[in-house]
Amino acid sequence: MFRFINKILSKFIERTAISRSLFSFFRRILPVPTAVVRSVPIKLIVPLNQVGVFDALKNWETEEPETLDWIDGFEKNCVFFDVGASFGNETLYAALKTSRPKKIVCFDLDLLSSFNLAYNLQINNVRNVDQYYLAISSGSDFIVASEHTNYACVPDRPKYDRIKYKTLSISLDDFIDKAHIVPNYVKIDVDGMEDKIINGMAKL
Repeated sequence: MFRFINKILSKFIERTAISRSLFSFFRRILPVPTAVVRSVPIKLIVPLNQVGVFDALKNWETEEPETLDWIDGFEKNCVFFDVGASFGNETLYAALKTSRPKKIVCFDLDLLSSFNLAYNLQINNVRNVDQYYLAISSGSDFIVASEHTNYACVPDRPKYDRIKYKTLSISLDDFIDKAHIVPNYVKIDVDGMEDKIINGMAKL
C-alpha cells in the first residue's frame, strides 16, 4: 500500500505545482513533547517518520533503568563522555539533572540522530554539552558508515533501506590529547564497534 502511495505522490509532485502545498503543510509539523524522566523534564523533538524516537520517548525510564541508576551515581563536577549518544537519551538526562556533570561530551555518527540531538540540546537550553559528529574507533582513519533511512517502502528500494557514507574516525586517546578534556565516566553504545573503541582508549 505504501509503495503505491509513494508512487502516486511522486507523480503528483512531478506533474503539478500545487503539490508544493504538501511541503508547506508538513514542514510546520514537529511534535515536541516533554518527557519527565525521574522527575527531570526533558523536551524532545519527535519527527513523524522516526518511530524509534517515539518508542524511546515512551519507554525512557523503563528501557535501560540501570544506565539511569549509573548516571544518578555520578560524582559532583565530573566529566561524562557519551559515545553513541543517539538523540540524547543519556546526555539530556545527565545534562538536565539538578546534580549534573560539569561537562558532557557526546559523540554520534548517525545523521538523523545527530541532528535530533543538536536540536534537543537547543530547545532544552543545554549549555554544558559539547556535541561531536565523529566516529570513535581505535585510531584516526577514514571509515564507511551506514544507517537506516527511516523511510520504508520507497519504490525500487528494499523496505528497510540503508545509506552509506565515508567519514573520519578518531580514538578517544587522540581526542583527549587534542581537546584536553579527560572523562571520569564513559558510556559506549555503538553496536559492534565496542572493541575498537576500547582499544583506542588504552591511555585513558
